[in-house]
Amino acid sequence: MIREFLFPDLSKETLKIIDEDSIRNIGYISLAIAFFEILSLAWYVLTRRRFGPEEWTAMGSILFCVILCAGGYLLAKTIRNEAVFSHRHVMAYKAIYFMLISIWAIWTSYRQYSRGEQLLTFYAVEVMLVCFILIKPWLSTILTAFVYCILYAVLYSIDGAAGINVLNYTVLAIVSVIGLVVRYHSSIGMAETTVQLQRAKDTEIRDKISTLQAMSDIYDNVNLIDFTDNTEMALRDKNHKKRKIDLGPQTHTFMTQGLRDRVMPDQMERFIEYTNITTVRSRLVGRKLLSDDFIDVADGWIRAQYIPVDYDENGIALRVIFTTRNVDDEKRREERLLRIAMTDELTRLPNRRSYEEDLMECGIRGPEMDLVLLCADVNGLKKVNDTIGHVAGDELIMGAAECLLLAIGNRGKVYRTGGDEFMAILHADDPRKICGDIEKRSGEWRGQYSKGMSISVGYASRAEDTGLDIHELEKKADEAMYRSKERYYREKGIDRRRAPRT
Repeated sequence: MIREFLFPDLSKETLKIIDEDSIRNIGYISLAIAFFEILSLAWYVLTRRRFGPEEWTAMGSILFCVILCAGGYLLAKTIRNEAVFSHRHVMAYKAIYFMLISIWAIWTSYRQYSRGEQLLTFYAVEVMLVCFILIKPWLSTILTAFVYCILYAVLYSIDGAAGINVLNYTVLAIVSVIGLVVRYHSSIGMAETTVQLQRAKDTEIRDKISTLQAMSDIYDNVNLIDFTDNTEMALRDKNHKKRKIDLGPQTHTFMTQGLRDRVMPDQMERFIEYTNITTVRSRLVGRKLLSDDFIDVADGWIRAQYIPVDYDENGIALRVIFTTRNVDDEKRREERLLRIAMTDELTRLPNRRSYEEDLMECGIRGPEMDLVLLCADVNGLKKVNDTIGHVAGDELIMGAAECLLLAIGNRGKVYRTGGDEFMAILHADDPRKICGDIEKRSGEWRGQYSKGMSISVGYASRAEDTGLDIHELEKKADEAMYRSKERYYREKGIDRRRAPRT
């Protein structure tokens, strides 16, 4: 029991956490003491009217403390930043620091005691050491006993330590030892809990990585990027060799650098921005993954993804998996489904959905001066469907589509937006001529079931109506088509006020 209390058997991980905590504490308290001692030295100098041997000694004592604490802070900072320091180095540093600060306290207390004052500096230093120094129990016991013996010997040389109650002095030494030992064991408990949590997290990470390794067959590339030590490792590599990443000059991993030559030139800028390793973690905040698609010049579409597998307490990714996978077949299926969704099944023309998206894009860009919206409607379609049949009606619709395509040519795009309704978005300087050409071609058309066809056409031109927006132009083209349809009914002798659009 006593052996375990004085000589605890600790793992390397636990010792490392204790050492890091102790070094951090020493650095902070040293910096704080150095700052306040500098203020004390300045105040002391400003309030002295003369400088005799006692004043110079006091100033030397304060200056020694400032140098000691500043050196302790700098060394603590160096130890924290360098991986070459072992546990033995850290223990030696803490023991030396303990002794030096205690010797300074003894020196200052000796001067105070010789003047008949209390040993306030020594007591304050003891409290500080108990609160901030983590030394192994057996070593802290030896060092504390040694320091108290030195102090008693120094005070004994003055007046036989007459101002010291031996019992109280002994109790204080024992309490100091107990404080150091208890603090060390409390730190062991916290460190071991941290180690257990870290091991559980590491196990979880290994499980995630193992899962990804098992799934790696579905990926072309699988790369683990570890921001805790700035390395990358190809998970499909059986040797699991890590490569160092220098996040100063290096903005991309070796894997993504190797992929650059395979990306289409027009996508290169977007690919470089997406794979910038210095911004990946900030882009992943609040997201489960980052995903984007690029075209490989040899193999077609690839999908690149960043998947976080570990986070810090602030939700910043510590380890990220980068994968690439060929999705060319998937993209082709998506494009085919999109074409189906945007295409009229009968005429193979773009449908109303396609028309509305293109019209919206025209509105966003702003209508160009030669923009023309053309509205067309097949006359008499309902009668053909009712008397001859829907096969004849379908033939009529396909014939109308053919006439519109031939008349408009490469000047624009024709859409079937309804049963017998068509729209066209084109760029032309002679819209009247195009409308006349549509009417002429429809008049010459002959089908297997129907011996003729008539199309009512109306248009609106940006050049003729510069003050209208895209939707107002669309409305005007529709009204013009409707007036054309009314003329058709009058010429055919059909007596009705509002002829249905058929």
